[in-house]
Amino acid sequence: MRFSQIDSRALRSASVGAIAMALAATAMPAHAQQAPPEEEAGGIPEIIVTAEKRETSLQSTPLAISAISADQLREQNVENLMDIGALAPNVMAGSQSATGGQNGGFFIRGIGQDRSGITFDQGVGVYVDDVYMSRSDASFLSIIDVDRIEVLRGPQGTLFGKNTIGGAIRYITKQPDDEFSGFIDGTIGSYDRLDVKGSVNIPLSESLFVKATFGALNRDGFLDHVADDIKDGDEDVRYGRLQVRALLGDSVTLDLSASKTVSKNNGRAYITDFIDPNDTFIVRFTTKTGIPFDSRYVSPDNHTRYGGDDTGYRYDGYMLSAVLSADLSDALTVKSITSYMGADVTSKNDWDGTGFSVYDIRNDRSLDQFSQELQVLGSAVDSRLNYVLGVYYLRETPYDFTTVNTAFDSQFPAPRRTNQEQKVDSYAAFAQATFDVTEQLSITGGLRYSKDKKEATSNHLVTGYSGSGQGSWDDFSPRVSVEYQWSPTVMTYAAVTKGFRSGGINVLTSGPVDYSSRNYDPETVWNYEAGIRTDLLDRRVRFNVTGFHMEYKDQQLTALNTATNVVYIQNVGKAHRTGLEIETAIVPVDGLKLQGNLGYLESQYDDVGSATGVSESSRVLRSPKWTYTVGGSYEIPIGEGNVTPSLSYNYRSKQSTTSTDGNSVLLDGYGTLSARIQYNAPDDRWSLAAFATNVTDKTYFIGGIDFARRESLIGVSQLDVGRPREFGVNLRYNF
Repeated sequence: MRFSQIDSRALRSASVGAIAMALAATAMPAHAQQAPPEEEAGGIPEIIVTAEKRETSLQSTPLAISAISADQLREQNVENLMDIGALAPNVMAGSQSATGGQNGGFFIRGIGQDRSGITFDQGVGVYVDDVYMSRSDASFLSIIDVDRIEVLRGPQGTLFGKNTIGGAIRYITKQPDDEFSGFIDGTIGSYDRLDVKGSVNIPLSESLFVKATFGALNRDGFLDHVADDIKDGDEDVRYGRLQVRALLGDSVTLDLSASKTVSKNNGRAYITDFIDPNDTFIVRFTTKTGIPFDSRYVSPDNHTRYGGDDTGYRYDGYMLSAVLSADLSDALTVKSITSYMGADVTSKNDWDGTGFSVYDIRNDRSLDQFSQELQVLGSAVDSRLNYVLGVYYLRETPYDFTTVNTAFDSQFPAPRRTNQEQKVDSYAAFAQATFDVTEQLSITGGLRYSKDKKEATSNHLVTGYSGSGQGSWDDFSPRVSVEYQWSPTVMTYAAVTKGFRSGGINVLTSGPVDYSSRNYDPETVWNYEAGIRTDLLDRRVRFNVTGFHMEYKDQQLTALNTATNVVYIQNVGKAHRTGLEIETAIVPVDGLKLQGNLGYLESQYDDVGSATGVSESSRVLRSPKWTYTVGGSYEIPIGEGNVTPSLSYNYRSKQSTTSTDGNSVLLDGYGTLSARIQYNAPDDRWSLAAFATNVTDKTYFIGGIDFARRESLIGVSQLDVGRPREFGVNLRYNF
């Protein structure tokens, strides 16, 4: 580990102080700790999570989890899954740079995915009702009728498998029940925003319930074009979901779900901040056309670009799932989770930032995925032993057709057209058990075996180069943790876990390639973690602290072959992540709620081996040293209703946007302020809210890529722009 003295002292002081404060609570009088949550009027309620594939209390679960309820999501003005980065420490969420539109990417503790091709796997797993979404295109989910979102930080390899090496995001919808209910929700706002959402739950009988959910989200873009009237940063989403719950006797439940999403926009909201007129590519363009490629195409301000080219993003996908759960006894449950999803995706990107087809890329992708999971959940030894056993299978067959218009590239005077396809078969078996040694001491052990088989082909339709490759990788991912319940409201734990991201096949090529030598290796992370979970002062103060150290081996990073301008994946020898996470909630008086989170992350490459474009001094991708959010709300009674104003401020320190030095952009740190005031009618029948995001109209950048200053490709540098200040009004009616 390589800490600066200041950072090391700060981390030690914060850790010792936090743990001392929490342990001091164990000396409090018993009556302040032993009352159950539901009896604590005005206190912080108990939160139930299913991160261990069974229901447990958040405060007694030995994992680093942020559980965000539907009410919290509304209060924080969270609109889609990409916004949750503000609600958990050491979490970054946003679009993949230079890939366009709504292609989501998550980083947890500095681990994620820096490229979205069909042969590159995620580092953070995204799940919808326990169904794994294998491609990041499918992870841009609007928040509609969600029960909660769970953010699991750190490797989750034992229970959730491969490609959760950084963590997992669990999107959990509200299930049908036996009461007639529903809501209709409408929002109007800046940039001609008009959102309509709704849901209705209908009990057809005592054993059959149906729920229908829909959403139509629209707003214009905020980033202007000089050459045309198109605006980037727009949104056009249509969403529908149908759920059925059938009670097949006293002990068997069948949950069926079908959902459809169609999302489109004009593409990335970016500006061109620099052009090198002496770049070889640009000189070639100017010589051939007689048109100067110079500063006239540099964006005049942070909310305008030249435009004039055809860009955009469209996602059209659906998902089907069936969950069958049978209670064989009070101590044994068998569960089956079956799913199928498919999608067609088109993204069009203008990398040169002009109205000319200088360097344009279009991707047409199709995604097909089938998965099956079987679980056995049970308890034994007078319920002192709780266990889960399971097997898992995934078949995935993504396809991509890419057109790269490099009309002024001497190597490729005609557009490059490449089709790629891949077949993935993943198998796993897992087991985890928790044994209560005493009423206070519990030990958890788990192990997962994973095996991936991949086949991939690529055909370059201009040069005629083609090839195919295959590979197979397997791994054992263990977890061991020890938990000690000092009192009903204070728990500490220590854990060791391993994460695994599968190897893969580099199929991008500009010439003849021996594909047997193009495979890249899996990467692994060993995570050493300790934490304390506390509810203090009659559950009016919740204070959770987690410290961790992660040893990273064979990290998969993007590299660029400058001779052929071909991107590929390489393995980087060793790296580490060390950090601290604090989450707190305080209810000092009835009606007043304060909350916050703080993340500290120290990331470094320790030994890059033979990797190119990166060194031990390189900045680690998407790893801001500091992340924090603070906020609060105050419920003011008015008649039989109430008014609740709330504020929230979110900050991310500076961060690098790509994995290699050659084209990385170092983004400045930034903070944004959000505000909301909401009136809730008696009995919560309806509510009316006014809100503002980025209240100070802060200009900030959330991504970028530099193809000009250091590693020249097309002589252009671009920055992705964060959303400006926006206002809105929301009306919701519950029935």
